[in-house]
Amino acid sequence: MRFLLSFLITLSIACGVLSLPSGSKSQLKGRSFKVERVRRGNEPVHGPTALRRAYEKFGIVPTDLGIDLDDFEPIMTKHAVVEKKDVTEPDQKGAVSASSVLGDAAFVSPVIIGGQKVVLNFDTGSADFWVMNTELPAEAQKGRTVYNPSNSSTFKKMEGATFNISYGDASYAYGGVGTDTVNVGGAIVKDQAIGIPDTVSSAFIEDTTSNGLVGLGFSSLNTVKPKQQKTFFDNIADSLQEPVMTASLKANGVGEYEFGILDHDKYQGDIANVSVDSSKGFWQFELAKFAVADGDIQTIKENPTAIADTGTSLMLLSQEVVDAYYAKIEGAIYASSASGYIYPCNASLPSISVAIGSNHLATVPGNLINFSEVGINKTTGGKVCFGGVQSNQGSSMQILGDVFLKAFFVVFDLRGPSLGVASPK
Repeated sequence: MRFLLSFLITLSIACGVLSLPSGSKSQLKGRSFKVERVRRGNEPVHGPTALRRAYEKFGIVPTDLGIDLDDFEPIMTKHAVVEKKDVTEPDQKGAVSASSVLGDAAFVSPVIIGGQKVVLNFDTGSADFWVMNTELPAEAQKGRTVYNPSNSSTFKKMEGATFNISYGDASYAYGGVGTDTVNVGGAIVKDQAIGIPDTVSSAFIEDTTSNGLVGLGFSSLNTVKPKQQKTFFDNIADSLQEPVMTASLKANGVGEYEFGILDHDKYQGDIANVSVDSSKGFWQFELAKFAVADGDIQTIKENPTAIADTGTSLMLLSQEVVDAYYAKIEGAIYASSASGYIYPCNASLPSISVAIGSNHLATVPGNLINFSEVGINKTTGGKVCFGGVQSNQGSSMQILGDVFLKAFFVVFDLRGPSLGVASPK
């Protein structure tokens, strides 16, 4: 999880690592809060399922590279849903306990809406706050805790307002909109706009680990009509000590989101900062170089930009990067039957490093890239695994999801705006 010093020297940034801006005194409101997260269960999500969800979210249409494995027997695992137990919430810093989706496929946190606690997915790749609710058909409510607007004394319907968010052909939610009081880790936003869908796709119905999304992209992505609404992050920013959100995700362990403060106990060394282009609503930045293990630094020719997305499980990179990575893994092959690159589970995975902006190379160790077991080679009897690095299929941007983010302490800063990464403690 450490940055490679030799690569930093090669990139000539020994004196160029940028620190996060301190901000003006008018922004220092003395408020911060955090959302703790805990893994739930040990069974990982099916790798191709995570890839399909990522493609659907961004409307990516996969292309078949023409390779299939007749001797590949996929494992189609059904995941048990672990019932969330009541917990005592700690008081300090507005901490909130939570559970994450199986196998680090996603991370979810409890949010209180109108006095009702629901588990939601914090998503920096979208900007709509919406929740599974009693307006949905009974099938969609089954096996989950839903929000009931009728049980909230602070809910107000936004007459004539609708939202319609689509993450691809098979993933969407739409319906009416209301406002309610939202409490995240003790920080409260009154009259937060919330989508109250009456229709959601089957992908959301099947996923009982989450009951909706808290969009934390830029408000320009918000789909509410006729008047676009602000995200929770934008609404709370002025009351924070600093207008920042940090993500400290932990593989197979406890992680958290924290708003309003940079906790120096969570990282070591410098925070490398890169300017964010928010014009498309994403936390988008330059990502133009990469290296595999201790190999040479190479330039990314196709789509040298990326977004940081807490709502995506995998790293979706340019095809040239993905091909170069799996060329270093013995037995790795693209299998259309698995929708991505697979390899023998006993293979040794190299690290992959990507340049955040022009001045910092961030390294993800190989052990974080082994995403899940997906099948058995019927010829050898050996287990086959699915990689956490997959192709973005020529999309206009690369997507750094949780496989990347959990290797670092990550700072989403509305000043600038900018994105920062550092080595976690």
